[in-house]
Amino acid sequence: MNIACGMDIGSNSFRLLVAEVEDGCLRPLVHDLVTVRLGEGLGLSGLLAPAAMLRAEAALIRFVEQIAPYPLCRVRACATYAVRKAINSRDFLQKAEALTGLSIEVLSGEEEARLALLGALSALPKEQLCYPLLLMDVGGGSTELILQATVGSEPRVISLPLGAAGLSEEFGADRETMREKIRDTLAPALRSIFEGNTDGQGLLLVASGGTATSLAALALGLGRYDARQVQNYPLRQPALHRLVAWLAALSSAERSALPGLADGRGEIIVAGAVILQELQQALANLPLLVSDAGLLEGILLSGVTSC
Repeated sequence: MNIACGMDIGSNSFRLLVAEVEDGCLRPLVHDLVTVRLGEGLGLSGLLAPAAMLRAEAALIRFVEQIAPYPLCRVRACATYAVRKAINSRDFLQKAEALTGLSIEVLSGEEEARLALLGALSALPKEQLCYPLLLMDVGGGSTELILQATVGSEPRVISLPLGAAGLSEEFGADRETMREKIRDTLAPALRSIFEGNTDGQGLLLVASGGTATSLAALALGLGRYDARQVQNYPLRQPALHRLVAWLAALSSAERSALPGLADGRGEIIVAGAVILQELQQALANLPLLVSDAGLLEGILLSGVTSC
């Protein structure tokens, strides 16, 4: 049995997972999440802000301290949209690696999508798994679409510059203009990803990422997040519509006081929810099957092969 570690260095949150891995199954030993907002201001300046980089360094030092007691066969730390896009990402990476001893990979959008699919598939029970399958992973800075038409087939992947944190920063409470941008970005992406492959009939629509899991927890009325209840929760169109309307009517402070939306999640949840809502509407209001597993689990599992 191998013990491995994955780190997801995201635009909004940094996440850590240490787990025992046996036959592709994970038994978590350490799980941590820190809201860093590494991508704060990136859309306007093109740079990682000094304060954001300091928060990021502190989070990574915290992660390294937590994994120290474990006999790890592999540590894989991966950065996503914010580091991918920032002009000064090299400065950040050099400082972070020197402070922590980590080797940090910067994922392309396509690799990020493939790892999200690997993680999501690892948690889907066989009786619920069917094809074609479209996974949507909504992050802080980008959204990945991954279509797998048949079992074992090469997935089609598209990475879109739509993220819950980025859209919130760009549009604030102007949600109609936000919706227009989301629709204008999603429509050609969906035409491209489905072209010559499938017409969407019998499609299994899966959503991963913090937006999807937070919405599922709210729909379930959970006072405390429970991954077992969130995993495979079907988020249907009427429930998602009610959640978006309710959350949009609250102030940012009121949303942040809700269970699971602390540490800044309440500030960006509406934008993330609108991305999911627009995708669902574009695909005949199919239920969104929520996956608690995604990119972080994919990062960890992908690293085990070299143990």
